[in-house]
Amino acid sequence: MKRKHQGYREDLIGYLFILPVFLGVAFFIFYPFGYSFISTFKNWSGLRSLADSRWVNFEMYKRVLSDNLFWKAFGNTLITLIGVPIGLAISIFLALLLNRGLKGTQVYRVIFYIPVVSSLTAIIILWRGMLAVEGPLNDVLAVFRIKAINWLGEPTYARIGLIGMCVWKGLGVSILFYIAGLQGISESYKEAARIDGANDWQIFWKITLPLLRPTTFFMIVTGIINGMQLYVEPDLLLNGGPGNATTTLVLYLFNRFEARRISEASVVAWILALFIFIVTTIQFVYNNRREKA
Repeated sequence: MKRKHQGYREDLIGYLFILPVFLGVAFFIFYPFGYSFISTFKNWSGLRSLADSRWVNFEMYKRVLSDNLFWKAFGNTLITLIGVPIGLAISIFLALLLNRGLKGTQVYRVIFYIPVVSSLTAIIILWRGMLAVEGPLNDVLAVFRIKAINWLGEPTYARIGLIGMCVWKGLGVSILFYIAGLQGISESYKEAARIDGANDWQIFWKITLPLLRPTTFFMIVTGIINGMQLYVEPDLLLNGGPGNATTTLVLYLFNRFEARRISEASVVAWILALFIFIVTTIQFVYNNRREKA
């Protein structure tokens, strides 16, 4: 009986230790989730309590889904995801070069990682200067007799500039992960392939790339999640313009907040969360089936 009482006491002490974590999760995660979900069924401006706001059922969902700007922002967000495969392809190529152990590769690794730890504001100032009509990028194009491009003033080129900046900024992390993946591949696989007469391209395509699949899967999942939540870059670089060409879903969401249309912003947040959840689930299911095949 005494041993049983001592066991209950130890359990109680353990629960007391983890109680602050549970309280934090409940207060900072579950409570805001529930509050946000309820607000989607009310016409809430944030100026009064949610309890005093009027129930409107699915009216906020209808408003958001019937707004052309919402669908344009959704399309713009999907367009920016083009940068994910582009960034991965460049990262694999650079990681292969930096993993050869040549002289000076450590310096280049640091150089490629500098944008990751740099201030985003400083990066955007740099890119605004590069993409200006009289900027260095157009100076390079002028060498090839290409007319100056208004990168920040035309919708198509603005999207290209935004994607280019996001790819450039994220290269450091992708390269780091791919180098770690490459260093985890045993040289015995490559040596056996060379004995069988495989060339460098066949070794990369048939051995290196498949063994990097877990790293690639991780980078794709995190890249899509981060890309769907893009906000600061289009806001500071282009303010969502020109002509809302770079207005993303999260930027659209924050614009609803600024306009005191909190319920609509909550609807956008839940739609975005649901879309990310569905896409991520599909990726995991596809990856599991591919590994079992």
